[in-house]
Amino acid sequence: MIRKKIITLVFVSSITLLISACSSMNEWVGTKLGFDTDLTLNLKVDADINPDDKKRPSPLFVRLYELKTNKMFNRADFIGLYERDKEVLGADLVAKQELKRLVPGVSREEKFVLNKETRYIALYAEFLNYKKAKYKIIVPVVSNNVIATSITVAVSGSKLKLVE
Repeated sequence: MIRKKIITLVFVSSITLLISACSSMNEWVGTKLGFDTDLTLNLKVDADINPDDKKRPSPLFVRLYELKTNKMFNRADFIGLYERDKEVLGADLVAKQELKRLVPGVSREEKFVLNKETRYIALYAEFLNYKKAKYKIIVPVVSNNVIATSITVAVSGSKLKLVE
């Protein structure tokens, strides 16, 4: 009887610890089993994105960067990234992908397998009115994950916004 209670207590404690340390466990198990780093990117796109001078919505080009650290991306300005992203990001840059252009009002989901060195995902949007835009977002990712990292980004007007 006591042995059964001890086994039950150990089992319940293990499950509780596993749930509370999900992110750490996710990375640890994924690393031990040699899993890839998976990312699901949900793009919620409003009908009013990237307005031109006459307030008409326009398609939007977005770049996805895989980074080792967030330091250089946080320091970068719009023009620097637009013209010389590889120079500006330097050794932090692991990989770059240009997403299929976003169409006003058309949301979508994209899936990626990230490089093993990737610790951050950064999005950079080429808004027409970039001076007033919120054109970049950076998010940490769990490497070698068992459960894919999922990120939802809302695109509205001239703004990227991470949805929690």
